[in-house]
Amino acid sequence: MKAIYSIVLVLCFSIVCKAQQDWRTVSDSMGMVSRAKADKVLQRFDTIQAPKLLYSLDDRYFYLIIKGTPCYKEYYAVLDSLGEIAYLRLVKAEQKTRKQQKQYRKLLSEAEPIFDLNRYRTNSMTEMPDAQYTSGKYSYFVVKDIDGKRYGEYRLPAVTSPAPINGSLWVYLIRRISEEAAKQYKATD
Repeated sequence: MKAIYSIVLVLCFSIVCKAQQDWRTVSDSMGMVSRAKADKVLQRFDTIQAPKLLYSLDDRYFYLIIKGTPCYKEYYAVLDSLGEIAYLRLVKAEQKTRKQQKQYRKLLSEAEPIFDLNRYRTNSMTEMPDAQYTSGKYSYFVVKDIDGKRYGEYRLPAVTSPAPINGSLWVYLIRRISEEAAKQYKATD
């Protein structure tokens, strides 16, 4: 009887291990889908020789910051259901209220230097075992240097604690992408 219990226990354990391995494979392949969609947006800016930071929600809404002198250029893009760019626009500073401009400057100054590549990992991350809390749609983040090398790349739920990037930068990106999506939605109504 003990032998039967042992066999059943070993079978259950092997099924659980196999399921976890399959889930990791699915998670990694979804990370590659996110990367491909982000690359679709980044390709539009290949002629600009500068570091680029991209954040997306749901592999559909993208916020891009390009390092420039004296200030950054920021873009908002949306992909359609076929993965093509349906909407792309430069986010201009004058479109923000003074209060928003002040809040955004504060968030970015707290997050600086956002293009310091030493602050980011060099490997891609699709899971965070030490996360205390995760929630929301999936987000994708990457910083690309002038040569196209990726830093800080991850695909995780939008709300992940602890945040895999600087908290002020994360708040800035979430707020900007949310506001731009709301503006776009208002304009199409």
